[in-house]
Amino acid sequence: MEINIPKVVQRVNEHGYAVVPEFLDLKVLSRLRSDLKPIFDAIGSRESEKFGQQTLHTHNLLAKTRAVDELLLDDRLLSLIEEILGPDFQVSGVAAMRPGPGDRRQHLHTDDGHYPIPRPHPPLIVNTLIALDPFTAQNGATEVIPKSHRFKERLSQEPATVTVEMPAGGLLLWDGALWHRGGGNSTKDSYRRSINVNFNLAWLKQRENQFVGVPPEVVVAMPERLQALIGYKLTNFGLGSVDYQNPIETVKQRLNEHAL
Repeated sequence: MEINIPKVVQRVNEHGYAVVPEFLDLKVLSRLRSDLKPIFDAIGSRESEKFGQQTLHTHNLLAKTRAVDELLLDDRLLSLIEEILGPDFQVSGVAAMRPGPGDRRQHLHTDDGHYPIPRPHPPLIVNTLIALDPFTAQNGATEVIPKSHRFKERLSQEPATVTVEMPAGGLLLWDGALWHRGGGNSTKDSYRRSINVNFNLAWLKQRENQFVGVPPEVVVAMPERLQALIGYKLTNFGLGSVDYQNPIETVKQRLNEHAL
C-alpha cells in the first residue's frame, strides 16, 4: 500500500500519533504471524499487587529471529521516521508483544523519559506498533492523550484518553513524548499480537543495547543497511567510531581473528 507520508507526518506533529490502517498486505501479515509463532507462544505474563496481570514482552528480537528484518527495512516505514526525526536515526529496540486475557492496563507514561531534556522539545524518539491482530478497546488497544507531546509538565492528574483501534496489518506511530499506555484486555480468549519497533536519534543512547544484545556473528550476516540501522555507522561527524572507522570493521576483524 502506498502511504501519504506528508499527511501521516503532519498528524504525528500535530496530534502526537497517527495510524496507517493497511500498512501490511495479507501475504506479509500471514508470513509474520507464522514466522513469529514460536516467539509469541513463549510469551508469558506476570502478576503483581501493584500492576495486576501484565504480559511480559519479548525484547531484543533481532537476536532471536530473522523474521522482522525485511519489515525494519521497509522504505515506507523508514521514510516516515526520517521525515519526523531527520536522516540520522537508529533502531532503539525491537520487541514482540502479546497482551492476553485478563491483562491490566499500563500506567500512563512517555517513552522519552530516559533523556533529561526539558519539555516540550523536538522529537527524540518515534515508536511504532505493527498490528498482527486487530487492536480493539476490548483486547487492550493502545490508549493515548492526543497532543500531550506538547505538554510542558508531567501529568499531575489523569486526563481522558483516546483508544487507538486499528485492523490487523495496521501501523501506529507516535512521538516518544506522547503520554500513552497499553489498554487492559477484558476478553476471555483474545490476544493482541504486535511488533514494537522503536527509533531514536542516532546520537542518543539506545533503549536496548544492540551492540551487546545482537551477537556479532548475526550482525555481520545482516544487510549493510540493517547493520547501520541498529547503530553500526558513524554519526554526527564521527561519533561511534573505532580507530576512525565504522565499528562493523572491528567486529569483522575480531571474528576473523577468532576463526584463525
